[in-house]
Formats: sequence, C-alpha cells, structure tokens
Amino acid sequence: MLFAAERLMTSCHLSIDLVIGDVAITQGKSYWACCVDPSSYLVKVGVGLESKLQEWFQVPQDVVSPRYDPDSGHDSGAEDTTVDAPPPYAFLTIGMGKILLSHGSALTSRDPNGCTVPLPPRIGICLDYEQGKVSFYDAVSFRELWECGVDCSGPVCPAFCFIGGGALHLQELVANKQERKVTIGGFSKLD
Repeated sequence: MLFAAERLMTSCHLSIDLVIGDVAITQGKSYWACCVDPSSYLVKVGVGLESKLQEWFQVPQDVVSPRYDPDSGHDSGAEDTTVDAPPPYAFLTIGMGKILLSHGSALTSRDPNGCTVPLPPRIGICLDYEQGKVSFYDAVSFRELWECGVDCSGPVCPAFCFIGGGALHLQELVANKQERKVTIGGFSKLD
C-alpha cells in the first residue's frame, strides 16, 4: 500500500485532502515539526510551490493516473525539457506507523530492503530556499531521514496530504534564518 501511495493519485476512490500552509516561504532556511498519528491511513508531509500545489489538486484524477502516458509518441525531445529540473513539490509518505523512503535515499535504515523506517514521534522539515533543498528529520534524534531538491522559483508552502483519513499535530515554526528571535526553554537566541 505504501508503494502505491508513492504515486499519490491513482484511479482508486479514496478521499484525498490537501492542507496548504497559510504562510509562503520566499527566502532563507525554515524548520518546522509535526507529529503524525501512527494510526493514520496515509499522510504525505512536505513542501511545494504554492501555484503548483493548487494546480495539482484541480486536475482531474484520470489525467494524472499512472495509466495516463503524457508521451506524445514522437521523438521531438519536448518531453525531455524538464528532466533535470527539480520537482515542484517534495513529500514524505507515511502510513501504518512507517515512513516510505524514496529510491535513492541516503538513509541507512534498519529495514533490510532500505524501503521503510519506523515513524518517529516527531518529523522535522527543513527547507533551504536558496539551495532549493528540503530535508526531513527524526525531530527527536535529529537524524536525517531523506533529502531532495525542490523547485523554489516562487513562494513555497508547507503542505500535508491526507489519503483516506489521518491526523497530525503541527508544531509552531521552530526556527527561521531571517533574524527571528527563538525562545527555547526560557532562553532566547537570535539566529
């Protein structure tokens, strides 16, 4: 089921709810954390270009079905123009108390196949806007789970996708590398 969820839009009829953060990130480094309820069916946690996230969920499901092939059948090369471009969004897929790691992940997991790891109590998401990179962490041990590129050519928003129901608790923005004052346990720190 987790592998099928990696191709988020399928022709099955599950409820899919997208929650997009109300604050778009346009510069700097930002970090936030969330707790995903381990009993959630499937949850995707990540970031995406604000404009593309809204477009994504307005497209009919049949168009983005895995059975739909956007190849025109000719070799004009037009389909290859965005091969090297980073994707407009990056999500970590969570379900049944586990995290599915995408192929090419650098994480050393306890799973002999290297495909899933246990869901930590909190997941941290760090977006480096200038580098066009998002990293996902076990927010308790600060061990990196997965890192990938993401298109930061416009405002980028935190995003959460619930497939078939789920729950998460979003923690307040922890740090932002834009001279914000962060209070931790009564101590103040300027980044």
